[in-house]
Amino acid sequence: MRRRRRTVQPEPKGEMLLRRAWRHRRRGEDRRAMLVLKEACCQESSSPRLWTLYAAQCVRAGRRDEAEHALKQALWLRRRDRDDARVRVMTALLGQLAGGQDSFRVQAA
Repeated sequence: MRRRRRTVQPEPKGEMLLRRAWRHRRRGEDRRAMLVLKEACCQESSSPRLWTLYAAQCVRAGRRDEAEHALKQALWLRRRDRDDARVRVMTALLGQLAGGQDSFRVQAA
């Protein structure tokens, strides 16, 4: 009897890069994780989730100006998708970043 090969769907490039970024972050390599997430954002530029993760990683790596740019991009994408709940959260995150906080904290509504 012949064995059949299972067809495995190729993983999207953004997901592969996201897993790589998490691996770098676990190792404490914040800058490398940030660069991998930046590449993921370039691959899938219409994903507000990736832009938000990139912004959070930029804050961890001390790149506040890049974090602000990434959050604005994610906010624009969320508004375009009419995702009001997440728009409120992202607006709060931008306010915290502008206020000079080094970590993000959002209270549940």
